[in-house]
Amino acid sequence: MKLTIELRARNGKFQELYQTLQAILPMIRNEKGCLDCHVYRDVEDEEVLFLSAYWKSRADLEHYVRSESGGALLGAIDLLSETTKVGFNREAPCEGTDTLKKMRKKI
Repeated sequence: MKLTIELRARNGKFQELYQTLQAILPMIRNEKGCLDCHVYRDVEDEEVLFLSAYWKSRADLEHYVRSESGGALLGAIDLLSETTKVGFNREAPCEGTDTLKKMRKKI
């Protein structure tokens, strides 16, 4: 299961967003079921970052989203990004983080 999050930093917040994502990466990588996770910058638009994470299963991804680290990631996204697109596997990305927030509330 691949999760891709495209983030456009708020004005003047790129460096803070980048550093925050870099700080969260080790926590994501240590979560059960995380196979790989990276943050990279768009080569065409320097204000855009991508977080790409690969999970063994959707259940592992959902568990992460509900974790403390998942909450920190969503909080950072809300605070530091202007626009966000979330995509799963090869599906077209959706605007915003609503899908992840719904996943977080799911019990």
